[in-house]
Amino acid sequence: MEFSLILFNKLVAMMLMAIVGFALVRFKLLREDDTRVISVLLVYVLQPCLIARAFQIDLTPERMHGFIFGTLLATATILLSMLMSRICMKPFGLDAIDRSTIIYANVGNLLLPLVSMALGDEMVFYCSSFQIPFNLLLWTHCFSIIKGDRTVNVRKLLLNPNLIALYIGLFFLVTRIAVPSVIDAAAKGFNDMVAASSMLLVGMVIAGINIKTVFTYKKAYLVSFGRLLAVPILSMLILYATGFLTRHPELRPIFMVVILGAGAPSASSIVQIAVLHNKDAAKAGIYNVMTTLLCVVTMPLIIFIYQMMFPG
Repeated sequence: MEFSLILFNKLVAMMLMAIVGFALVRFKLLREDDTRVISVLLVYVLQPCLIARAFQIDLTPERMHGFIFGTLLATATILLSMLMSRICMKPFGLDAIDRSTIIYANVGNLLLPLVSMALGDEMVFYCSSFQIPFNLLLWTHCFSIIKGDRTVNVRKLLLNPNLIALYIGLFFLVTRIAVPSVIDAAAKGFNDMVAASSMLLVGMVIAGINIKTVFTYKKAYLVSFGRLLAVPILSMLILYATGFLTRHPELRPIFMVVILGAGAPSASSIVQIAVLHNKDAAKAGIYNVMTTLLCVVTMPLIIFIYQMMFPG
């Protein structure tokens, strides 16, 4: 219960940052087009620094074990959401945008800074494990179902900035080469900008969308339920049934980070991919805004349920 309240407070603080971005656009101090500048900074500088610095820790067998466990669980939650969206496709009339929203969470702009603020840098290390299956599947599976074919841009996949940061972080972690203090200080400065920049961007995006349209689009509630509640709750129920965490209680904090990722808002990348291929980007934007607003309530609720199911 205590961590649910801490998480709620952190999310409210992040939403206050988003309100600043919203106000800057509404008062015409910034334009909607300025979101591209912040987006470029986040994708190519700030988030990679956050990920790379998370690996500046002593490598122990327990940490490596935890990272591998986190990667496998993150992969499992994404595959589970794929299966769920596939099963629900015909009964609920889900199209490519609907399915992509249910499957892919905002592990970059929201999850990483949230974990950094609420749990500290060490948990960002485990949270970074989400980047591997997320980026591999986003630029293959998600890209193909929205585009409508199975063509994969391997170069774009392998050169994703977050994955490059992951490679660099793993290299320094495994080789135990110390990053020069002056470089680490510069990276930490960028690291500290992630949360504010991410939420400023969210607020600026929301300012460009008619909020009434968001909350009157009925299908958005169904898709938001799938993204924010169904995927993480189903993941917890399956793991609870296996009794795995009862036998390995030391892995509970890592699974909690994975569950936060499983219940995060929809990935902003879905909007970008939809724009790129002239698909329904407006609907993708509506889903992104609604899930971002609702996550202030749903993410603490998910953690509360998690702590009830896996106490200790």
